[in-house]
Amino acid sequence: MAKTQVTVGLALGGGGARGLAHVGVLKVLHREGIPVDVVSGASFGSIIGALYCLKPDIGHLSTEVERVLSSERFHKAKVNFLRHEFEEERRMGVISNIKSFFRQQFFYSVAFRLRQLVSEEEFTAIIDDLIDDVRFEDTRIPFVCVAADISHGAEMVLDEGPLRPAVYGSAAIPGVFPPILYRGRYLVDGGWVNRVPVRPARALGADVVIGVDISEDFRREPVENLKNGLELLIRANNVTGRLLCDLQLAEADVVVRPEVGHLHWAAFDQAAFCIRRGEAAMEAALPALRERLAAAPSGWDPERAPSGARGEPAGQP
Repeated sequence: MAKTQVTVGLALGGGGARGLAHVGVLKVLHREGIPVDVVSGASFGSIIGALYCLKPDIGHLSTEVERVLSSERFHKAKVNFLRHEFEEERRMGVISNIKSFFRQQFFYSVAFRLRQLVSEEEFTAIIDDLIDDVRFEDTRIPFVCVAADISHGAEMVLDEGPLRPAVYGSAAIPGVFPPILYRGRYLVDGGWVNRVPVRPARALGADVVIGVDISEDFRREPVENLKNGLELLIRANNVTGRLLCDLQLAEADVVVRPEVGHLHWAAFDQAAFCIRRGEAAMEAALPALRERLAAAPSGWDPERAPSGARGEPAGQP
């Protein structure tokens, strides 16, 4: 039978706290009556994507994210340390430069001695607070997430079996959270191999893919500002990541870039700001999205109500 309706896919990129902008993107899509039929996620995008696909209700999504971010368990995690170092470097003055230097040296000494800053138990408990212990097959909207196989150097596309361990692996930032053993493979943050997973969304059947990029801003940097070999290495890695991301985003039908790239990935106290930036970016992209939907071979019905692809209406318990 010929397909009669366009399938909309949402590819949610990685970027830690900046990924809270995904909530704003979803808010606008719901408000405008544009259904999300399939979702792919990398890193923090996999957390938001899994939570939304389990229960496609914006109110529930917002409430759950706020609940976990304000929880004692979350505040006990040591992610703010890196954020403070990042922000200190952007302040002017001799005293702040000295403070930044000693904080940076301390971080490097810890990073060289330990495999991670947050234990696996702390890390997985935070995600468990958000995501039910179910299987991919139980989500109301088809969902897939990506992770990097750190042992074999491969991208892992995870779309079946237990949901929680897959999300652990997709969101495990190297050096901050531990690699996650999953089906005999050690997985780390999917953003290292696929920052905005457009192809996995397409593989789920999406005719039109909206790619949401919440990467850190990439600024021109004079070589003279790079003080040592480590900073040169980090900069070179950033160049590679930006080029890879641009190549992957070229396959999206519509690209949404919330203006959150100046924030550190651990700036979770900026949730409200990130959500607003996500809303603004999605609103700006609506004309391009509607044009692409209208041009899709399957046709587009603007009166179609948002719905979960597994037969449950979005927004219903």
